[in-house]
Amino acid sequence: MENLSSFPSKVDEFPRLYDLPASLAVKAKRYQELKMMSVLDSNDQNELNELTKDLGDYIITPQTMNKFADGMVNLQNFFLSKVDGYIDGKQKEWSDYILNFKRIGNYSSTVTYKLHNMVTYLGDLYLCVVKSSKGVSPTNTTNWQKISSKGDKGDVGLNTHLKGNYSSTIQYEIGDAVIFDETIYYCIKASKGITPENPEYWMIYDRWFIGKTPPASKQAGLVWIELID
Repeated sequence: MENLSSFPSKVDEFPRLYDLPASLAVKAKRYQELKMMSVLDSNDQNELNELTKDLGDYIITPQTMNKFADGMVNLQNFFLSKVDGYIDGKQKEWSDYILNFKRIGNYSSTVTYKLHNMVTYLGDLYLCVVKSSKGVSPTNTTNWQKISSKGDKGDVGLNTHLKGNYSSTIQYEIGDAVIFDETIYYCIKASKGITPENPEYWMIYDRWFIGKTPPASKQAGLVWIELID
């Protein structure tokens, strides 16, 4: 059976149809009568041909419906054979693309990095911008792009853990906080047996110190408000 649709090689064209106006109702009725007749003589056939032309903008013909149906079938076959596979391929391509956006760790000259892999180098974060890179330092702007820089050291955050009174027998890690001479200190460098007075390992938690006597540890940025009777 002939396929009346031209899709997908080109877009099908269909006639624009309208509601039948009252002025053509008589012709439409005559057209229907002629179509119902089993045999037409030459005069009847000529009359039907003329009515078909006059009513062309108001009739849905079998040819139009068959062309529409063929177009729908062609569209479904096109999606099954062309679009579905294309979408599946693009989804895998996009998935691979996204999965490469991951931090691999500290940069190593022995590792082969893929496009969009991220590495840490000298405290900064770099993004690989080529398909493959090995043995090329992140400072090379052809293969890498810096996406963040190491910031200055800030004040203690919410990850500080109060460990109670300071003890010289306890191993303290960065973020641990202790009480020493009625002052709270937090560890900025892992230590054991080093008193909080040492500014290389400890920092006063609150830079504002209020009291009658000055704090035992005098660190940069400390503000002492002396209470006077």
